[in-house]
Amino acid sequence: MKQKKTEDSIKRTAKPSVRKVGTMLGSGALAVLMIGTVSIFALTSGNNEAQKDTKAAITNTKTTSVTEAETERDETYTSMNTVTWRKAGISEYKMAQAESETTTSAKATTTKKTETTKNAAKETKVNNVTMVATEIVNVREKADKNSEIEAIVATDEEVIVTAETSDGWYKVTYGDYSGYVMKDYLKKAEVTTTSAAKSETTTAAKKSETKKTTTTKAKTTKSETKKTETKKATTANSNSSVISYTDEEFDMLCYVLQGEVGNCSEQSKIAVANVIINRVKTGRFGSSISDVLTAPNQFTAINGYYSGRNKPTQNTIDCAKRALNGEDNSNGAVYYYAPQYCGGSTASWFESLTFCMELDGQRYFK
Repeated sequence: MKQKKTEDSIKRTAKPSVRKVGTMLGSGALAVLMIGTVSIFALTSGNNEAQKDTKAAITNTKTTSVTEAETERDETYTSMNTVTWRKAGISEYKMAQAESETTTSAKATTTKKTETTKNAAKETKVNNVTMVATEIVNVREKADKNSEIEAIVATDEEVIVTAETSDGWYKVTYGDYSGYVMKDYLKKAEVTTTSAAKSETTTAAKKSETKKTTTTKAKTTKSETKKTETKKATTANSNSSVISYTDEEFDMLCYVLQGEVGNCSEQSKIAVANVIINRVKTGRFGSSISDVLTAPNQFTAINGYYSGRNKPTQNTIDCAKRALNGEDNSNGAVYYYAPQYCGGSTASWFESLTFCMELDGQRYFK
């Protein structure tokens, strides 16, 4: 009985223990849940605090930037507030518009000047030609119709042209002014002479004519005197020489002797002079020294007389005088030749003549 009771008491005792265990388990689970909730809340609270700190920092930065911007703006507004503002009048608006138009016009003028400079015409100098205006014309500062007017030239007034351009302008001097005139309005001035100038010119011409007449008379007198003296000298020479001759013929004879035998001995010079004299004497080669010396294909040395080359020496002149005065060593010869310069048929023809003598390599015949 007791044993059975004990078993029943054990059973009754065991049931409350199971409840306790369940209660304990439930309490433990609730505690864990609470702890987890607290932990999560703590974590969440920490993150929120961090976010709040970050947001606060960003907010502070933005606030600082906005504050600085507002400060700058306030300063700008303050500086602008110090300026006195007023509404512009109509006259001021027109002035600004006029200034704008002036600037535009200045730019256009500059562009035009640049184009004008690029297309500048060529300018050629003229040797101060006097021209007159065909009608009233302007003297402009530059070769341009729009250039400023320096002076106005009346019809028939004279200007001095110093240059001309390739695009139809003259550069002129008009009194104290210098500028450009279009070519179409100028023409060459006609040469006119005033009465005084004519009188002076006539007087000068008369003086010149008088002087020329006096000079001509003096020259004529001198020439006549010289001719008379020459004639007297020629007559005297002719009277004392073997043939008559003029001074000109004497010069011709001396030039021929110098050209023919100028480097030979005196005897050769006298011999050649006598050949010329003998030809005049025979009359077959001419009646005078000039006729003999200028005959075709005879004495080529006569060219020296006309050209002035190979002038005769004093020795040659003396030999010519000696021959004209009668000194003769030619034995009547009227021909001569130098074998070293002539040969063949020419030499044969000379050798067919009568031999007279030989001097300095030259052979003489008649």
